[in-house]
This record gives sequence, structure tokens and C-alpha cells, in this order.
Amino acid sequence: MNIPYKCVILEDEIFSGKLLEDYISKKPNLELLGRFLSPIDFINSPVYHDAEIIYLDIQMPEMSGIEFLKQLMPKAEVIITTANPEFAIEGFSLNVTDYLLKPIENIKFIQATNKVIEKLNIKAQILNKAKKKRNGEHEYLFLKVDKKQIKIYINTIVYIEGAWNYIIVHTTTQQYIVLEKMKALECRLADTSFHRIHKSFLVNIDFLEFIEGNSGYFNGKELPISRSYKAGLIESIKKLEL
Repeated sequence: MNIPYKCVILEDEIFSGKLLEDYISKKPNLELLGRFLSPIDFINSPVYHDAEIIYLDIQMPEMSGIEFLKQLMPKAEVIITTANPEFAIEGFSLNVTDYLLKPIENIKFIQATNKVIEKLNIKAQILNKAKKKRNGEHEYLFLKVDKKQIKIYINTIVYIEGAWNYIIVHTTTQQYIVLEKMKALECRLADTSFHRIHKSFLVNIDFLEFIEGNSGYFNGKELPISRSYKAGLIESIKKLEL
């Protein structure tokens, strides 16, 4: 399921506003927070800080779209809607993502919206990686091997195999028999690229080469994928795509 992106329409023309509402309703990864007849109405609304995508008309009462961008520069990505291409050129100097010329065609709407969504996805991934780097999260684990605490870098782990009360950690160079339960280690690896594909296997999808039937190939090793985990694995892979 696609994550819905929260969007708003700033448009005082009835036809153009209704047309955008119709286009948005047909795109399952968009959620319309509201349509506003002027930027002032939007600024004073409770959804002002929630919007991720703004479809912004240029000629509106009280405050034009260009004035809105110059004064406020909202954090949301902006797609200008206008009948005048010159306004669109000015909008690009204010860092808008794209523009739509009226009357707006559905295919142009889809193309501009997809461009914005791609930009939002890239920004989210960059922020997430930066946050993990700042916090030093998930770089390595200390695991008990025999009577030692061994430091193992997470990006070297290909997969983890459950074996009774032990687990076997398979890295790119060797394997370790660890006295720890699979569930406990899975919790320690939450919010990383590790995903459960079988009751006995936890895998690092960074090493996934391809899926064929009910098997996945990780760094040359074929591993079984349970039916109950397959949909979740595929969804996780899609989220990593740019």
C-alpha cells in the first residue's frame, strides 16, 4: 500500500479547483486535506503545518501565490497552477518543483505529482540516513560467541539463522554461533534493513539479489521465503526504491 501524501489546493476558480479535487481523488497515494480560496485561509487553517504538497494558484485574492512563496516559503513542495507561463518561470526562482498550465490535463497532473513524490522520497531517505549517522545507530553489534563479546558490523551480516536456542550469524566472511534468541536479535535490529522472511531466517535485504517463487537469493545463498512474510518483504523493497 502506498503511503498517502498530504496535499492542499489553493485555488479560487471553481472549475480549476474541482478539476484538481477530481484528479487527486483518483490518485491513491494522495490525501486531500482541503481546498482554500486564498493563502490567508490556508495559513490560518489547522492543516498548514501538515501539508506536504501544495497545488498553488498564482492569481488569488488578498495574497498572490508569488507573494505567498516570497513571504512564507512553506516547507511543503509546491506545484504552481497558472494560465500564464511567465508566472511559472518566476515560481522556479522561488524553488517550486513544477508547474501546470490551465486548463490542467490529467496526464500533466500525474507527471508533476510523481516528480514531487520522488523528491519527497529522496528527502526522507537523506534525512533518515543523516539521523542514523548523527545518533551512531545500527553500525555494529556486540554478540556473545563462546565466552567472548564479539563486535560484528551490521553491514557485513548477510542473514541470521535460527537453530534451537542458538542463532547462526552469517557474515560476508564467516559465521558465528551466538547464544541469543532470534526474536531478541530481531528487536535489536529494528528499523534497519533486516527483515524476517521465515520463522528461521532474518535477512539483510541489502544483500538481496532476486526473488524466484518462494525463494530469495542473498549474496549467492538461496533461502526460503514463507508465504506469510513474502508480501511484507516485497513492500519493504518497494519503499527502498528511488
